[in-house]
Amino acid sequence: MAARGPRPATLLLLAACLALASGDLSNPLNDLFRKNHVDNPKTVATNDNAYCNKLMWERLLYWKFSNTFIHDSIENINKVCTTDGKAAGPSQQESNSPFKITVCTLKPWSLSYTGASSSAKIVISCLHEVAVLFVKSV
Repeated sequence: MAARGPRPATLLLLAACLALASGDLSNPLNDLFRKNHVDNPKTVATNDNAYCNKLMWERLLYWKFSNTFIHDSIENINKVCTTDGKAAGPSQQESNSPFKITVCTLKPWSLSYTGASSSAKIVISCLHEVAVLFVKSV
């Protein structure tokens, strides 16, 4: 069996723990969550497909098959980890109320994205009472 090195998610979690232990009030994982999943107010585009193509490239997420953008403040999203959510698994919280979201999905044959806007509850992973990972919409 070949030896496996550390995974990027493990390294990010370690960096976040070290930053929090050092007294740094920012949370790099919450910052990354914001970059990857928060767009508030929603960026203006002619349609959801144009929106997804614009944001996935601008935020350097074009390597992802699918990504969800949440159109609310990071403060409201982080409240899912404390007062506005319920347990949905280990370190996971499901929102009590739906959020406006846009799901972007890659069309591999054309290297472009399709978008679909809706309202849905979200499930996120939390660390120190802030969102660090988008799990799914329900």
